[in-house]
Amino acid sequence: MPYPFRRPANLKTLAPWALAAALGGGWLAREAAIADEKAAPIASATINLDQVKMDDYSRPDGKRVGKIGVYLGGDTPASTKFVTGRLVLDAGQSPHAPHTHAEEEVMVIESGTGEIVCDGKATKIGPGSVMYSTPNAPHGIVNTGATPIVFYFIKWAGKPSS
Repeated sequence: MPYPFRRPANLKTLAPWALAAALGGGWLAREAAIADEKAAPIASATINLDQVKMDDYSRPDGKRVGKIGVYLGGDTPASTKFVTGRLVLDAGQSPHAPHTHAEEEVMVIESGTGEIVCDGKATKIGPGSVMYSTPNAPHGIVNTGATPIVFYFIKWAGKPSS
């Protein structure tokens, strides 16, 4: 004997369920792909400057102060939050006030002049200068010259020992 409340299936009743299943399956596949991308560590590579997309860079207050390009970003086999890029900082500008973060950071000055504050000490910098900042040490850069400062940055956090 058939179930008394059951109606035969038709297109009107099946269509919403089929659509929901398809959308849910698509969402699940997208989330799995994103998780795979995040899980895969950055692979060894060589990247030339002409392969880096340079975008406008603005301070937190919205003022444009230069151009930035990111070469690589993500996790590596030995670190997390790895990022390396290039910033062209306009004359008289700073990307932000001195700040801290949990990652270690290195900046290498290619051209231009300015000042870097690192762990409370201000130093005049120019081509060939390098800054290293330990985790949570306050640091920042100001372009004090008449031309842009071009510098490269590398940030990373170590993975916990297992």
